[in-house]
Amino acid sequence: MRAITSVKNLTLITVLFHLVGFVGIGVLHNSMIAATAPWHLLLMFILLLISFSYDFRNFIKWLPLALLIGFGSEWIGVHTGWLFGSYGYGPALGPMWQQIPLIIAGNWAIVMCGAISLAFLATENKYLVAVLAATIATAYDWILEPAAIKLGYWHWQGMIPMYNYICWWGTSFLLTVLWQYLKVRPNQFAVNLFIVQVLFFALLRTMI
Repeated sequence: MRAITSVKNLTLITVLFHLVGFVGIGVLHNSMIAATAPWHLLLMFILLLISFSYDFRNFIKWLPLALLIGFGSEWIGVHTGWLFGSYGYGPALGPMWQQIPLIIAGNWAIVMCGAISLAFLATENKYLVAVLAATIATAYDWILEPAAIKLGYWHWQGMIPMYNYICWWGTSFLLTVLWQYLKVRPNQFAVNLFIVQVLFFALLRTMI
């Protein structure tokens, strides 16, 4: 009962903050609301940590790897172009290190927790979970890209290459394999957060 209540409360907070963000950015085009993006992501990351209290021992083994791989892949992409393609980050996502917003590592964890947990709702076959989770995460990036570019999160040199999505899929696949190896359990709040974020950016890309 406590777990259900906790998921409901965390989801309510998530919906409320995304609703404020959608109205502020998509309807009112308020630059002050848009500037809160890194703090918004930080709050979502904290809520995600809270939601894993039931399985924190396994989750905390996976999380540092997810943060390191997420940040590391972005570093390789920005500095060499070997991953994702030729792109760079703007100042909209807050404090940076090595030209990479620090919060981007947390965002990788948020996205993958949601994509993996969602995949587990469809199947428990570990191979299918890995393929499905990577595909879901890559689809999320495709939905996110137009709004993120317009909001100044990052920019591409030319068109977004198909290689970006290939790298997204591969990185997501690796993170899913590690999740299963470390026996992290699916998380219902992560699913709810993922769905809210997908709806947020899918609607936002039509408004800005």
